[in-house]
Amino acid sequence: MQIRDKKTIFIVGCPRSGTTLLQQMLDAHPDVAIAPETHFMRLFWGSRDRYGNLAEAKNYQRLIEDIVSLPEFSEMELDAQDFTTSAWNTDRSYAATFQLLLEKFAQKRQVAIVGEKTPNHVLYMPEIQAMFPKACFIHIVRDPRSVVNSWRSVPWSTGSIVGDAEMWRYYVSAIQRKPPRGDNKVFTLSYEQLVVEPEKSLQSLCDFMHLDFQPVMLDYHYANSKLVNVTREPWKENSVKPVNQRSLTKWQTDLAAQEVVEIEGVTWFEMQRFGYQTHSQMSQLLPTLAGVTLKRSFKHLVNSVSYRAKKVMPR
Repeated sequence: MQIRDKKTIFIVGCPRSGTTLLQQMLDAHPDVAIAPETHFMRLFWGSRDRYGNLAEAKNYQRLIEDIVSLPEFSEMELDAQDFTTSAWNTDRSYAATFQLLLEKFAQKRQVAIVGEKTPNHVLYMPEIQAMFPKACFIHIVRDPRSVVNSWRSVPWSTGSIVGDAEMWRYYVSAIQRKPPRGDNKVFTLSYEQLVVEPEKSLQSLCDFMHLDFQPVMLDYHYANSKLVNVTREPWKENSVKPVNQRSLTKWQTDLAAQEVVEIEGVTWFEMQRFGYQTHSQMSQLLPTLAGVTLKRSFKHLVNSVSYRAKKVMPR
């Protein structure tokens, strides 16, 4: 059976929401292998214009070389020559190439269920589902105050509290904007629940994947996984250590009161949806909340007018 016909698990969510921790836990299961961040959709599928027609050998060769050159490729311990040879003997498409990458990883690990963990693949769930018809998604959500606080030490921060809060909102609302098709395709898990009740959370996840829970999943930090390179990505250091509940409240001492107000004002609607309680008084949040609502309404209006204009323009 080809991998496109097997259940494939994709761990998605806003970056710094615990996706790497969850990957380590699931990857510790003897029947599961979760590949690290390939960023396949953004780097490759999203660069289709740059690669050009894959029917042309030079374009396809470039795609294969770029995939093999990923640091994650070597961390998956795959053989570059074997992958390249197999790629030239399969369909020249992004779907077939992504499928081959995960198939090789599954073969390397000799597992029944294979998956992949790229947080921003939450933005591409319908497209991934088209490539992997039996794809299922584990969507992990973390308190926006913790996420924004964490983003201050990573390379991809927008540079502002408000900007980072907007990015959290953009990622977590993707599940409403572009959900996958079908029932029981998404399992939503809170980071806080995973940290406070790891065994209960993992048991629920195993039920979702139709697997027996294995206690070794709780001992993931003993596995000495090569899938997380903390030298290359030092911000992932805690994901290879035992679960630590101090991460849940660190924002309370790190963030200034006004920063908390700004985050909660930007993310208020989504915080309510995912069950997070605000720390600030509503009177403090109203100016930010009103400004954000007005800005989003104006953006929606502009996009709507632009869309209608395009529909009536003569061709």
